[in-house]
Amino acid sequence: MKLIFLDADGTLFHHEGYIPDSAIKACIQAKKNGHKVILCTGRQRIEIFGPMLEIDYDAIIAGSGATIECEHKIVEENALTKEESQYLSNYLLENNIPANFECSNGIYATQYTKDTMLKMVEEQCAGKSEEEKAKHGLTILTSQITVVDNIKDLVYNKVSVIDNGKTPYKKIQQDLSDKYDVIPATFAPLGKESGEITSYHINKATGMDAVIKYFNADIKDTIAIGDGFNDIPMFEKAHLSIAMGNAPQEIKDKANMITTSLDEDGIYHAFKELNLI
Repeated sequence: MKLIFLDADGTLFHHEGYIPDSAIKACIQAKKNGHKVILCTGRQRIEIFGPMLEIDYDAIIAGSGATIECEHKIVEENALTKEESQYLSNYLLENNIPANFECSNGIYATQYTKDTMLKMVEEQCAGKSEEEKAKHGLTILTSQITVVDNIKDLVYNKVSVIDNGKTPYKKIQQDLSDKYDVIPATFAPLGKESGEITSYHINKATGMDAVIKYFNADIKDTIAIGDGFNDIPMFEKAHLSIAMGNAPQEIKDKANMITTSLDEDGIYHAFKELNLI
């Protein structure tokens, strides 16, 4: 039995709103063959719905390790400490940086952030039909935001910083990396200068530890497939790591092997090469 940890956006799920049929078929067959298929994503549990649930995952690691769900039961929840969240909230508010504050049951933001994202939706969906616009990942994400007046009292496990064309990602990373894990955003529609901020004690590798323990598995039986910077801890933990063909070169350099891109049936080809199906 292998434990197969799959990233979502850019690996399994296209930001236009679909999972390739070949990936769905590969996951279903791998499960029939006795393997465990685990979604390991930066998305919060509340963001996993619709087409993403066409696969009956054996476990889900959401919020980049914050929420662990095994066999449809929540077995672990993690969040930033009160001190971590308050310092981070103050920094983002004082510098007028748009950001989403995420936890397993909601995504919260200021009205300024939501307005920024609505503008981005219009720009990125220009020329698309209403149906295509509705399915776009940025449209769906924006619709899930709850606007709140007081960010400072929120309890959350991750922050997604939005590119507003004013504050470079590198500046945010320099200011915060001594206290937080700051990486480039793994959801491309948020913009080139966007990023993700989490605690150093919450990541995909810590989530993997919980799932491995739950299934009483061996680290030698783990496989990780991803395409983004938040997949690096997953790659470092897994016995075998696979980068998607559409991953940045920095991610490919961290992997044991490289498959084809999401649009070229990358999941299916990886599963075939490893004799999982």
